[in-house]
Amino acid sequence: MRRSRLAPHGLVLLIVLTFGLAVEAAAQGSGTSPGVGGWATYEWKSAAKVDVPVLVQQPGAGGAAATWSVDREASAPRPIFVTYSVIRGDAKSYVLQIVTRPTADGTPLSVTQVTVDRASGKALKSVIKDKKGVSPTPESGLRPLRQAGLQGSSEEVTVPAGRFTAVKAPHRNGTVWVSDQVPALGIVKGTFPDGQLELVKRGTGGTQDLLRS
Repeated sequence: MRRSRLAPHGLVLLIVLTFGLAVEAAAQGSGTSPGVGGWATYEWKSAAKVDVPVLVQQPGAGGAAATWSVDREASAPRPIFVTYSVIRGDAKSYVLQIVTRPTADGTPLSVTQVTVDRASGKALKSVIKDKKGVSPTPESGLRPLRQAGLQGSSEEVTVPAGRFTAVKAPHRNGTVWVSDQVPALGIVKGTFPDGQLELVKRGTGGTQDLLRS
């Protein structure tokens, strides 16, 4: 018997929604003011199980042709990649751009931009671009984190982007490792009931406003 998974429509959207909920819990309301141009790309591995269709081959008896049927099984979604960048700002506010992709450098699945007040850390505006176009979206709560804003212990942590000395601290319903060496979001690694976030790469320039281009 041979089983082959079939990719259901809407699976990518489900992954994006699951990821968004977990990161919202991970990075809320630090009130920091990151510099323009910094960016960081993460891999998100969801712990959720998704019911997917599976094509099952049954060998035929006595030389008869094989038969096929469709079954269902629980499977972990494929990882997605998300890039946080600060694309512009002034003395009063900055714009945090969040881009989800199927691979680290793949075609964007969605682009969200949140305009954040530097003084209060509150969102002034939040919009998202997906297949339907650009539309207003509810405040997501996403905020950069910095070491000075956390109470925790110093710890060495290794992720795909390298080895960092970071502050390990509980945050909301999970644990984060935060380093000021990481632009934009500040997180090196995060573990949550819904999955795990790890830094893949980072930079301090070359960010692009994907809603204006």
